[in-house]
Amino acid sequence: MDQPAPPHGGIELDAICLPGLGRETGAGDWAATPSDASDHSLFVTSIFKKMVAQDSFLSFSRQVSNVNKILTMKYSSAQDIANVILKDMALTSKVLKLVNASFYRHFSSKGISTISEAMIILGTDEVRSAAAGLKIYEMMSGLANAKILKDKSLKGLQRSIMARQIALEGGFKDADSLQISAMIYDLGEYLVALFAPDKYIQIEVVMDDDDTLSLQAASKSILGLSYSDLGRLVALKLHLPENIVNAIRPVTNFSVKGDKISEGDRRRYACAFTREICDIPMDTRDQSMGQIMEITAKYKGVLAIGMSKALELAKTSRDKMIKHAALLNIDPGQDKAISRFPSVKNMDSLTAGLKKIQENLHSQLSIHEIFTKIVETLFESFYFTQVCIAIKKKETQTMDARFAKGNKSQEFLKRFSFKLENRLDIFNHAVLKNRDVIVKDNREKKYKKKIPSWYMDLGENEQAFGLAVFPVFVGQKIISMIVVSWDSNAHSMNQKTLDYLSVFRELMVKTFTLHARKQKR
Repeated sequence: MDQPAPPHGGIELDAICLPGLGRETGAGDWAATPSDASDHSLFVTSIFKKMVAQDSFLSFSRQVSNVNKILTMKYSSAQDIANVILKDMALTSKVLKLVNASFYRHFSSKGISTISEAMIILGTDEVRSAAAGLKIYEMMSGLANAKILKDKSLKGLQRSIMARQIALEGGFKDADSLQISAMIYDLGEYLVALFAPDKYIQIEVVMDDDDTLSLQAASKSILGLSYSDLGRLVALKLHLPENIVNAIRPVTNFSVKGDKISEGDRRRYACAFTREICDIPMDTRDQSMGQIMEITAKYKGVLAIGMSKALELAKTSRDKMIKHAALLNIDPGQDKAISRFPSVKNMDSLTAGLKKIQENLHSQLSIHEIFTKIVETLFESFYFTQVCIAIKKKETQTMDARFAKGNKSQEFLKRFSFKLENRLDIFNHAVLKNRDVIVKDNREKKYKKKIPSWYMDLGENEQAFGLAVFPVFVGQKIISMIVVSWDSNAHSMNQKTLDYLSVFRELMVKTFTLHARKQKR
């Protein structure tokens, strides 16, 4: 068995030099052009500054060392490994909760009460793997301040479950590190969505505009380096083992055979495979079956995974991911929004609007001017019949419409107002639970009592409609919300549209935060 790579020590940003920066496969092919340091150094520096400025990310960085301890204790005693896990009481509790769950094999009718007992019954590797995986997932989901980030954390958890099964059944030398590699495979993409949402949405727009462009090429065209390069730079900065850093480098050459490449490259193909499989929306069986068949054929020469096995991996990893999330009190609500229409109506409007909003963020423009532009951009770029930004009024504890665009928008501005209280209607539910609410069709019975009469009475909503509510919190305080509606006979909410809305919400949070700082000066 390969010796684990030792943790890196003292790597500074200006000293990082990734082998193969911009190179997407170790099988001999290169991306069109390697990244130029002058293209991306400013962006990378800004990301690191934001990481350092955020307390939760500093905590993430410190805790990664505990994960490294767990991962690198391959030849230590079970007691030594148990001691590392036991230092974190919350982690200990979650590990025990996990290993006692019905989907884990266990042989004690009384349940497992200690980490040492879990290692005896399940095996040291299984418990160490569960602890390291939970720790990384806990840290990633803890940073998630938007639905898109929470979804990425859940996808990472699903990839890790799938990767471990592939490693154990495929004869890989180190299942633990492959599991972690798969979990953080999209670390660069995650960081851009977290710290530079405007850049993230620009990359999404570029890909929507040119469906032949790969994710790595699109991100490089906007950032100056690919998502993968950024992820590996940060993974090095966090002192993750080198074999993990290497495994998150993408692949592009699928003409190679598994017995002709190194173990390190085979691990990269395994991680890339889990990414593609886990990204398939499981909303329509025929569509997902076709995509799994296509992906399986592409990787079969390297991984020797057939169609039936790929289907099994997709199902079992998704089921386990949902159960893991439920155990950790996290809502794994995925694939709730089924796409029936293109996500963007007007790309030019979206691109120009986002550029203008970003320029205005750090200018002297008022919140009123910025939010007016946000509403205009959302209305012109997407298939919405009404777009509204409501803001909390402290004196009355009400949420009042302040910006609106759509049919009868002036009437909407006058009449959209509700009291913030402990009620079950969709607007208060979104605030109380800090959760986005999507109504696909107001005619469905389950929404009859949840959409308040005052909203149904608004002139714009005389016909069938879909409705989405996005609460806007700054810190732990509700400040505002985005409300959009659409003709449910013609359209339905698209997941990518939800992602775009999440990014606009992040821009609103940034606007509130920046203006609050100006007022304190």
